[in-house]
Amino acid sequence: MRKRKVQINTIQHWRENLTPEEKKMLYLESIPGQVSASMAFEGDHVSLKMLKEYLRKLKGTHQPLAS
Repeated sequence: MRKRKVQINTIQHWRENLTPEEKKMLYLESIPGQVSASMAFEGDHVSLKMLKEYLRKLKGTHQPLAS
């Protein structure tokens, strides 16, 4: 039950307190982890570091991504 409440609070915080730019940044930073997990599920190893580097290049910045 506690986990469900934490999830609801997180979603509520996301919807009410984050700017559109913050939402986009968090979404983009979550992509490498999702891709890596998906590929691992399929039996293909993909380096999370490589995916983060690729996303950084796509974003056109040299700022480190959150881990």
